[in-house]
Amino acid sequence: MINATPANRTWIGILLFCGTTLCFAALDTGAKFLTQDYHPLQVVWGRYFFQFVLLLPVFARQGFHRSFASARPGVQIARGLLISLITFLFFASISQIALVDAQAISFTMPLILTALAFVFLGEKVGPRRWAAVLFGFLGVVLVIRPTGSSLQWAALLCLASAALNAGFHLMTRTLAAADPPNVGIAYAGTIGTIIFTFVVPFVWITPTAQAWFIFAAIGALGMSGHYWLSKSYIYARAVVLAPYVYLQIVWVAIFGFLLFGTVPSVSTLVGAGIVIASGIYVFHRERLARGEA
Repeated sequence: MINATPANRTWIGILLFCGTTLCFAALDTGAKFLTQDYHPLQVVWGRYFFQFVLLLPVFARQGFHRSFASARPGVQIARGLLISLITFLFFASISQIALVDAQAISFTMPLILTALAFVFLGEKVGPRRWAAVLFGFLGVVLVIRPTGSSLQWAALLCLASAALNAGFHLMTRTLAAADPPNVGIAYAGTIGTIIFTFVVPFVWITPTAQAWFIFAAIGALGMSGHYWLSKSYIYARAVVLAPYVYLQIVWVAIFGFLLFGTVPSVSTLVGAGIVIASGIYVFHRERLARGEA
């Protein structure tokens, strides 16, 4: 049995969070593989449908009423609709561009979140954090390499996904004191399944046995990732865990090379490095602002 000292608890949280980044990287890689043969709408449907299937035993044990008991159901529904759109935009973008490029662009989310928190929550953002935000977007420009081609439009879809994801996290922050995390997972999984079940017949291609397995796998990875994420916050504070999110780009680069033979370009590596450095600096300044060591 692990001695539950504060230090050990923090390391448990960090390890769980690192496992979460591995789950989400594997999920994105599976989605990238599927989008080569199936429409992104169908891939998103599979991701939510199989997560919903895995949630059914939870619903049966807790009861549907308790699973969806929310102090702010309207906000939970809006949040579920938003994450459905975010997932579709991201899957649509990775069907056209390299996964590591998309991941680098998506890491602008903490930077955008900083700006949104200033506008909508009135949180104080000093000049150094604003400089880090602007510097991070310079890194995005290096990754996207604007030329007006269709590939760059796909990159802009990914950037839109990151911007909406910042709004999603802002909503999650406002719901944190109102509902437990499992309620948000139940709403998001169910709403995504309902929406994409209605639209998937228009793009349906009957999957092969291998594809069915990958569809089920990305649903399971999404469920596992969200579960480990919620557990990690029990053992460690968010400000401690936040910088470890950038480990996900390492997994994605490895998976991309092994499965697709993708080698990140120099501009992608430099741009991703700038985005990561900017994000870590924003986290660092937030810790200083809170007076934390």
